Amino acid sequence: MKTTIYLLAFLSLFFFGCKETIVEQQIPKEFTNDLLHADLVGKVIQKFSKAMVIVSQVAPIDSVEINPVDGSFAFRDLRKGNYDVAIRAENFRIYSKANVILDGGSVTYFGEINLSTVPDLVESFYPENNGEIVYDWRYGRITVSILFTHPMDRESVEKAFSVEPAVEGIFYWGNYTQAPMYGLFNDKATGYELGATITTFSKVSSVTYSFARKDSYPDTAYTVTIGTTAKDTAGNFLRFPLNFKFKTVQSYSTQNGIITDPVHGDIDVSPLNYSYNGITVTFPRRMNKSSVETSTNVFPQMNAVFLWPDENKLRIYTGGPFLSDTTITVTIDKTAKDKDGVEIGHTFSFSFRTAPLNVENTSPNNAQLFVAPTEPISVNFNNFVTLSSAKTAITISPQVSGTFTYGGYSPYEQMNQIRFTPGSALQANTKYTVTIAATVTDMYGNKMKAPYSFSFVTRPN
Repeated sequence: MKTTIYLLAFLSLFFFGCKETIVEQQIPKEFTNDLLHADLVGKVIQKFSKAMVIVSQVAPIDSVEINPVDGSFAFRDLRKGNYDVAIRAENFRIYSKANVILDGGSVTYFGEINLSTVPDLVESFYPENNGEIVYDWRYGRITVSILFTHPMDRESVEKAFSVEPAVEGIFYWGNYTQAPMYGLFNDKATGYELGATITTFSKVSSVTYSFARKDSYPDTAYTVTIGTTAKDTAGNFLRFPLNFKFKTVQSYSTQNGIITDPVHGDIDVSPLNYSYNGITVTFPRRMNKSSVETSTNVFPQMNAVFLWPDENKLRIYTGGPFLSDTTITVTIDKTAKDKDGVEIGHTFSFSFRTAPLNVENTSPNNAQLFVAPTEPISVNFNNFVTLSSAKTAITISPQVSGTFTYGGYSPYEQMNQIRFTPGSALQANTKYTVTIAATVTDMYGNKMKAPYSFSFVTRPN
C-alpha cells in the first residue's frame, strides 16, 4: 500500500522563493491478516491422492482437500498459536506434525510433503522395496523382516502374510534381520538384532520370516504382502496392505570396483602356488561371460582358459604354472558387459611380476641335526623343474650314490619337488652338504639366478 505525505518547505518558500518541495515516503505492504491471525500453506507431492489436511488444537479446527492440479493447500485467517497438522489419504501413511507455530500477521509455509506408502503400523522392513540382496544359495536361506510400531497380534500377521512366488518358511518373532540367514543362531554377528524385549508374549513388535531352502533361489524376484487383516494387540488393523518387492542375486562378495588376485603391482608372486588359483578377477556385478572372455587379453600370450566359479568371478588358467621372473599383464576392454548389458565403461588393466626360479624349502632342513641315515633328501622349488636338469645340477658332499625322482608318486608326481633316495645308508654322525647349481631349469627353460646349498648332520649310531 502506498501512502504519499506532502510536506511544504515553508522556509524555502519564504526565504528563497523556491517552489513547493514534495517528499514521498514508502510504507511497507501490510499482511493480509492482522496481528492476531495467520495463514498456513503447503503442498502434497501426490497431487492425485485427494489428501485431506487437518489442523487441530486438541480437537480438529479446520480441514481442506489438496488442489488436484498442483497438490497445494491453504488455511486462511487461523488464530495465531500452536497447531497439530495431519494429512490423511487412502492407501498412504498418515502424516502428522505437532506444534506448528503460527505467528500473528504471517504466512507460514509448511513445505512439500511426500506421503509414504508404508502402512501406519509398520516402522521398517527388510529387504528394502525394489532392492537387491546378495544370496548364496548353497548355504543360506532368504529372510524377510518387518518392524512394527506397536506390539502385534501375531496370529493375524501370520495369516495376512504372503510371498509371491509362494514359499514355505518359519516365523521368528522378536527378531529383525538385515541379511539372509546363514546360521541357526540369531545374533548381531549373523545379521540379526533383537526387535523387542519380550516381557510377555503379547509385547512383540518385530518378526522375521525365514524361507525354506527349497524355496530360496538366486536371480529371482519376490513380492511380499501383509494384508489389512493384520492388526496390533489393541485391535487396530492396517489401513492398507504393505507391499514390497526385492530381487536376489548370486555373489559371494560385493565391492565398488574390480578386485584381482594377484593384486596389481605385486612382485615375487609364486609361479606355482598362485597358479593353483589361477588369475582371479572379481567384478562388482554379475557379468556376461562371453562378453568378458572376448574382451580379455593376457600378455605374454598364453593359452588362457576361462572358468567362472561365480557369476561375478572370473578365473584365468594359463596352461600350467606361471612363467618365472616375468611380468604378466591382464587387460579387459571397456566393452565387457554385465548381465544387464551395461559395459564396464573403461579399459581395466593390471599386472604382477612372478618370482625367479628358486628353492623354497628342503628336507632335511638347513642345519638340521640327528637326521636318519636312510632318510631321502628332497628339494622343493617354487615352480615345476625338469628332472634331467636337476640330476646334473644337484651334488652331495661327501659323495653319495642313489636315484633322482620327482616327489609324490605316479600319476600324482610333484614336479616342483626333486627327491634323492640314497643307494645305501648315509654315514652316521656326518655333515652332508647339498648344492643345487644355477643350471637347474623350470619347464619353460628359465634358470635360477644363483646356486643354493644347505647342510645337515646325520645322527650317531
